[in-house]
Amino acid sequence: FWTLFYVSLIGLILICILLIVSIVFSKRIFLQRKYGSVLLVVSVCALLLFGFLTAKHFVECYKDLSYVTNDTYVEEECKVIEYTRIERDLDGNGQISYNDPKLYVIDTDEYIILNLQGVEIGETYLIRYYPNTKICEVVEKIS
Repeated sequence: FWTLFYVSLIGLILICILLIVSIVFSKRIFLQRKYGSVLLVVSVCALLLFGFLTAKHFVECYKDLSYVTNDTYVEEECKVIEYTRIERDLDGNGQISYNDPKLYVIDTDEYIILNLQGVEIGETYLIRYYPNTKICEVVEKIS
């Protein structure tokens, strides 16, 4: 959690600094060159895109910060319904990786998708997770 938090925070700060520098020094860096205005627009759009993605991760971490600082988490009994992402290894060895299972939360009668591996379809597990970042762990297999 802390790695994701600090990487997104540092990334957000760096992107803001790069965006400000590219706008302030646009005449020296971009506009004195051929197609400089196109390069300026493309670089500002790319920085804004990466800025939005970094901000999204930072906001998710910030929402879960109260869970982490209080050393709490959400603990639920969940039944694995299906996998939402299946990856095939293209090396020719035929390995298949099943990720991001769709879980049915028994107590609240809702479905969640978590970044989880090593679970089987149809089995029930006790799972601890942070609701916004989807960082989780399997505590025990119930059935």
